[in-house]
Amino acid sequence: MADLKTVSVVGAALDGGDIEMEYATFGSGSKPFVIIPGLSLRSTLASASSVETAYKVFKDDYTVYLFDRRKNMPEVYSVKEMAHDLAATLKAIGIEHASVLGTSQGGMIAQYMAINNPELVGQLVLASSSSKAEPLQVAVIGNWAKLAREGKTEELVNDFIDNAFTPAFLQRYRRALLMMYKNLTAEELHRFAITAEACAGVDTYDNLGKIQCPTLVIGAGLDHVVTYEASVKIAEKLKSENVPYQFYTYEENGHAVFDEAKDYKERVLEFFRTH
Repeated sequence: MADLKTVSVVGAALDGGDIEMEYATFGSGSKPFVIIPGLSLRSTLASASSVETAYKVFKDDYTVYLFDRRKNMPEVYSVKEMAHDLAATLKAIGIEHASVLGTSQGGMIAQYMAINNPELVGQLVLASSSSKAEPLQVAVIGNWAKLAREGKTEELVNDFIDNAFTPAFLQRYRRALLMMYKNLTAEELHRFAITAEACAGVDTYDNLGKIQCPTLVIGAGLDHVVTYEASVKIAEKLKSENVPYQFYTYEENGHAVFDEAKDYKERVLEFFRTH
């Protein structure tokens, strides 16, 4: 079973304050693998056991670390600050060099970390992410933040899953997803609003050439959140800057391709093994 932990890093935040962050670990391998999830209405750690099952192919070769955002979150919290806080936390728990997977906003965080703390990132996967906010991204995620601020839980949950997943996937799993996000608390809505609002300020594009590690960019052809074009732009920028990269497209999947595509985890593992 996934092991849940909490770490406090004193005085390490950009404002000089403390960082308190929760994370889960599983697997017995010697190599660290860090998963940075995207926006979630409820902490991914609440379903850490499901994540462990989904990523079981990594458990022999890797010790997997699944991180939430910091617990003592400021009212305004940029993606760049999230990356700074995660980097400080990784160093605090002794991770000096890791394979990193960032999905959606997690990919934005991973970009900042690979740019500003390249020593921490040995291999990088950016799935359904963006390096600068696309107009659709601002509209969709901005609406989520607005609904969260207004406490319109039912409307938020339905809009969230309708945009993140394809109709074919929702036909099978909509009821399970609705149950997953049942009875969201005011605190959960507040944290979600803060993190969602941060997405509009992501701006790594001009610095993508500072990434020093092999990078796999995964785009989803039916991405109705950050858009497929956002993934294309990242890949093309990495190519122009001579960053070693691969680009793969799941043409029939939506933003949450990491949940929809059956071979997604094996593809990530293969990239890690060959780079």
